[in-house]
Amino acid sequence: MTIPKEKIKHVIVVMFENRSFDHMLGNLYKDNNNKSPLGHPFEGLKGDETNPDGKGDYINVFDIKNDNPYAYYMPKMDPGEGFMNTNFQLFGDLKPPYPPGIESNQGFVRDFENKIGNKYFGDPPFKPSKPKPKTDGDKTYKPSDDYKNEHYHHWLKHVSPPHSGLEVVSKFSGTEAKDIMGMYTPDMLPILSNLAKGYAVCDHYYCSVPSETLPNRAFMHMATSQGHLYDETQSYSAKSIFKHLTHHNRTWGIYGDGPKYTYTFTFCQDIADHPVPKQCGYGKFEAFQTALDGDSLPDYVFLEPEWGSYGNSQHPNYDVAAGEAYMLKIYNAVKNSKYWENTLLIINYDEHGGCYDHVLPPSGAAQPTPDTINEATGFKFDRFGVRVPCVLISPWIEAGTVFRTKSTTPLDHTSILKTVEELFDLPPLTERDKAASSVLDVLTRSTLRTDNPLEGIKAPVADSSVKIPNHASQILKAQAGSLTEKHNRMTGENKKTPDFNTDEDTKKYIHKMYESYY
Repeated sequence: MTIPKEKIKHVIVVMFENRSFDHMLGNLYKDNNNKSPLGHPFEGLKGDETNPDGKGDYINVFDIKNDNPYAYYMPKMDPGEGFMNTNFQLFGDLKPPYPPGIESNQGFVRDFENKIGNKYFGDPPFKPSKPKPKTDGDKTYKPSDDYKNEHYHHWLKHVSPPHSGLEVVSKFSGTEAKDIMGMYTPDMLPILSNLAKGYAVCDHYYCSVPSETLPNRAFMHMATSQGHLYDETQSYSAKSIFKHLTHHNRTWGIYGDGPKYTYTFTFCQDIADHPVPKQCGYGKFEAFQTALDGDSLPDYVFLEPEWGSYGNSQHPNYDVAAGEAYMLKIYNAVKNSKYWENTLLIINYDEHGGCYDHVLPPSGAAQPTPDTINEATGFKFDRFGVRVPCVLISPWIEAGTVFRTKSTTPLDHTSILKTVEELFDLPPLTERDKAASSVLDVLTRSTLRTDNPLEGIKAPVADSSVKIPNHASQILKAQAGSLTEKHNRMTGENKKTPDFNTDEDTKKYIHKMYESYY
């Protein structure tokens, strides 16, 4: 690894929210028979992928087009994303595998249909549109002809998707179960897609946990979620990569595209409860820009989006175009800095958020510690979550690269930790990142590139007529909860986080609590 270490001195990661690989990048090389210009195979969509609805009719994947106001707000409400929902989406039940004769990844539409069917906001039950017949070679199937065996009939009629247990607080009129099969095309996501084509895309990169946001972010920072599968735990006590860097005389920074109060800082208790080391810190995006403009860019930087319903995290059903603009801002800031030549910029997503993907996640993940187990489910964290986008950006990367590890262990969030550890000579945090593969092999060029794949490309803009129902978004409530947890650690109290009705109320609480401690 000597050569990559000479090339890369800084790693910058920006993690977005809740989108699957197929949903965002499955169409990337579809027009070239799923091969990159370098001839690399690409595990993308073919266009004939389907999922059954509650009646057994086919719902095909379809391209999201910019001819309706909700194009950048698909799938128009937040799908089920927890452990039980994910299992149903992948395996048709709470435990793998599907009954005999039923292929995997067939529960996405039914799971979404179930969430819609709860009639939140007084909407009528979902009425599926008439699907088109499916053609396979010379044979044409009517919508309900496939999978027809007794196991399929039993599953369709008797096995119901789980209820996520979360209140649906933001939903657009006309939301249908088929919306979960909507896939973005490269022209709809010009920033993410051109970065993926212009540098490297990982088409077998999986989130670390087959569940929701906070456990996956814990794996991103700590290579463990300490046995937690859901978002009820809003800060974690395991050793973080940030403290790990400090212990080895390396620097870190956490910056966000919003207030100076970043969630990651209080998410990681080992940095939230101690003084910030010199040349490390957290703050607004302007502080990140200042570091790029000067001589103080930390060795490892983690970037947050702006949280909330009108932020740019891309969490369903918030504005995807706003996240595109944030990507462009980050890329331009790094590309135009003196650090460009020795920086690896990584864009990834914490989890799939219930969005469709056609690839079954692999098993065989190393347990973070031998005794790591979720008490409620018995899950041993030995199975990866759903595929999510991961794009690797550096002038040392050949355009058109589809990067896959040569190891039998697939790429996941702990691969980013492994990359940082290899670059900066750190030991692993847990057995998971010890077993992971880094992404340093993507740096194949011997000379620096001078081109710019985003030259002249602008970020898209969502329809301004769309108004998200006023509510308190889940991630902001979690950030508020992390501050309540800090307060209780500091005082020994058992303070409860208030119930919030709006993002504005949540932000006021966050501001007040931050000012109390920092």
